[in-house]
Amino acid sequence: MAHLKVLALVTRLPVPPWRGDQVRAFHHLRLLARRHEITLCALVLGRPRPEDVAGTQALGIAVEVVELGIAAALPALGRACVDPRPLQALLFRRRRAVDHVRRLVARERFDVVHAQLVRTGEYWLNGLGPPVVLDLVDALSTNFARRSSRDHGPLGWVSALEGQRLKRYEQQLLAAAATSLVVSEPDRAALGGTRVRVVPNGVDLTAFPFSTAPRQPARIVFAGNLGYFPNVDAAQWLVEEILPAVRARVPEATVHLVGARPAPALRALARAGRLTLAADVADMAPEVAGAAVSVIGMRCGSGMQNKVLEAMAVGTPVVTTPQVAAALAVRDGEHVLLGSTVEELAAAATALILDPERARGLARRARALVEHTYGWEASASAVEAAWGDAIARASQG
Repeated sequence: MAHLKVLALVTRLPVPPWRGDQVRAFHHLRLLARRHEITLCALVLGRPRPEDVAGTQALGIAVEVVELGIAAALPALGRACVDPRPLQALLFRRRRAVDHVRRLVARERFDVVHAQLVRTGEYWLNGLGPPVVLDLVDALSTNFARRSSRDHGPLGWVSALEGQRLKRYEQQLLAAAATSLVVSEPDRAALGGTRVRVVPNGVDLTAFPFSTAPRQPARIVFAGNLGYFPNVDAAQWLVEEILPAVRARVPEATVHLVGARPAPALRALARAGRLTLAADVADMAPEVAGAAVSVIGMRCGSGMQNKVLEAMAVGTPVVTTPQVAAALAVRDGEHVLLGSTVEELAAAATALILDPERARGLARRARALVEHTYGWEASASAVEAAWGDAIARASQG
């Protein structure tokens, strides 16, 4: 493909790559900057750390940070009473920032705009000039609809309303973008549309090497962004309901949580001695690789769970739900074990703890699948192809 000049719009710097959208942007930018001239425009609520800006520039891209200001987001809460757009869009829209992006596009004459997440929609929905490839990552409307069933009281009502608004807004974005990307077939099906492509995430096999080192024989691990509601819900379910069921047969079983920004509820469980917690660790791989099994009982959320790929990569067998598995090319009993209820998930985890040979076989097959199917190079190449197709269609009128 010819050398392209690309504007990438994001609402979080990809460094440090803690959240799923940051991980995805980090690897796509890291690889595609070798072949294209990329300018990253980060529309951020807070003030980023200088080292994070420098780390992003080190990927080989130009970086423009537009600070939106947290206080300026508050009026969006009032506008939401009369404005049908989702909060995800309103909270990140600033007139001066929209003007900044338009001036940037007019000055630099980009070939294509790569916009990540619904949050960037207000910056290009009414036209910027270059064709837009929208990386939604997942169907956020589905995420909020599922969250509304888990939230209690007013939060459940707010989540349901936001899910409805997102569903309408996503369709506007799909119609305006040249091409849209999601991580899995269930997300594509939820969104519909003929210009939605599935571009799966990958896993960094160097950062997450396969480990044959001894593991703590009854440790259950859950790793991820521990401030993200679907992960908090899954971790609480694991500790409060699944773990007691496992301990009925394996009394020494423990839970180890690993990840950034642990929610207060999870910190409280750690203080009460109900789990061990490793927060904001520099290297996730050893933490995940030290466990006998990873139990990922997601009841809400959407998209592809990087935590599954990472556990599979390091050789920690995975027990998860059909909802999570539907986004991956895994088979129950071959690469992972599946369960929908407390009893099913606990039985699967117990079986792997008590049968290390079976666990090792599952782990070896899972690692082989990851190596064959989930590389970041292939993912980045699919994004690059979407850019080229969008430009080609735009040139044809």
